[in-house]
Amino acid sequence: MSEQFQPPIKKKKDDDTFQYLFDIVDQFFDERPLQKMLETLDDYFQQTFKQTYIPIDVYETTQEYVITAHLPNVNRNQIELEFIDDHFILTVKNNEKMESVNEHTHVYQKKQTYQNIRRTIPLPYSVSEKEIKASFQDGKLVIRFPQRRKLIDVEEN
Repeated sequence: MSEQFQPPIKKKKDDDTFQYLFDIVDQFFDERPLQKMLETLDDYFQQTFKQTYIPIDVYETTQEYVITAHLPNVNRNQIELEFIDDHFILTVKNNEKMESVNEHTHVYQKKQTYQNIRRTIPLPYSVSEKEIKASFQDGKLVIRFPQRRKLIDVEEN
């Protein structure tokens, strides 16, 4: 990247017209102010859409059905788990407040962000609310409920 403005590339008679155009476009994107703006936009989108999806693992054993939601950097008080009929609604609330004061320049900044991430998790069968157990530890929310599937022994005639 160049720190100083460079005049447009002069076209030589032997140069290909498209190559000249590509050189001009490359030079335009290499300019420092534009490069800085593009980096700022990249940072914005990386921060804004940091985590918009809650990954889960689902498995079953002979005794129970287990759902694990991976929630790194989340505190227990940010989690809301709702049970409605045949599904769970998992909501992670992220409310950040940041304040800074610079006494030297007399600048006061206040920034607040509110973001809720929600995931609906369907259940394979109806479950009583009393049978559901949920725990949260080390960034993992684990939901357990008893297995309802019963295998029927088929007799041979």
